[in-house]
Amino acid sequence: MKDDVTLREVMTREFVGVSESDSLLGAVELMREEGTDAAVVLRGAEPVGALASVDVLDLVIDGDSPTDTPVSSVMSDPPPVLSSEATLAEAAAEIAGRNARYVLVTDEDGVAGTVEARDLVRATTSLSRPVDRPLAATESGNGERPAPEADRFSTQSICEVCGSLTGALTDFNGQLVCPDCREV
Repeated sequence: MKDDVTLREVMTREFVGVSESDSLLGAVELMREEGTDAAVVLRGAEPVGALASVDVLDLVIDGDSPTDTPVSSVMSDPPPVLSSEATLAEAAAEIAGRNARYVLVTDEDGVAGTVEARDLVRATTSLSRPVDRPLAATESGNGERPAPEADRFSTQSICEVCGSLTGALTDFNGQLVCPDCREV
């Protein structure tokens, strides 16, 4: 990954933010309207949690009503938070290390945007090489083995389906996926 590319350059500035006291049904309607399956739960400008569509499914399976349930009852811990000046490699390490789908990007005003695993994949593939074949973990892109001291993330990217860090992504139905997700 390019060491000099910051999250500010690749982040998505628009995200869905909801309050802990919002009704779950209202939050889900907003998420659907905005075409996303996740929302950041904010207390003022501070991220205090995350709401994902899977959280709502769990509630429905348990037989509870989304109409009478506040967001705070089903939200999960907030995703990792990084400065807008953090690098792509730092974001990849956070996403992979914490099994997160995205990181929140902050600046002096609070949450400035988000960077999803797919944003990292797009940024790294556009910076390094076209995705026309899987890249073996031992290759550097030019057919040579990388130096032992080479950045261990330089030939790896993040699967857009499961978020795992891998060196063998392929284009499948418009997404860059790992071999495990390709088989599903």
